[in-house]
Amino acid sequence: MYKFFLVALIFFTACSYRVPYTSSIPYYIVIKNSQIAVADTGFIKKDDTRLNIQLFSASAPIFDLHVEENVCLGYSCMSKESFNKKFFRVKHYKEFIDELFNLKPIYDKKNLKKLNNGFEQHIVTDSYDITYKIQNRNLYFKDRKNRVLIKLKELK
Repeated sequence: MYKFFLVALIFFTACSYRVPYTSSIPYYIVIKNSQIAVADTGFIKKDDTRLNIQLFSASAPIFDLHVEENVCLGYSCMSKESFNKKFFRVKHYKEFIDELFNLKPIYDKKNLKKLNNGFEQHIVTDSYDITYKIQNRNLYFKDRKNRVLIKLKELK
């Protein structure tokens, strides 16, 4: 009986342990697209392979996005390509969401313009009209054709 209890304890506790993120930064976050419109304070948690964006309203999570090998929004998980198509309404490349929320240039630095403490990109195709700006760890992303807006303003 003791061995059964020990095996059950190990099985149930091993599944509940999560490795903590290496950084957690508070932001004022605005996310708008055809399916969602939220604006509130939240956290962006990161490590080398994971990203988590959480928005809170009245201390309750209202938006919870996990980016690892797949992307999970709430309890719905999908590939990064499927998420891009659903969320941005365009089939961006697989690493697009990683580059965006890690504040890196997108589309192989296409139309990159250096700024003080950051950069700006303006990319126009038949599928999208993107303005993407990173300055002082703040993010501004707007796709005019697909009506997507993402703003991150770091809270100090």
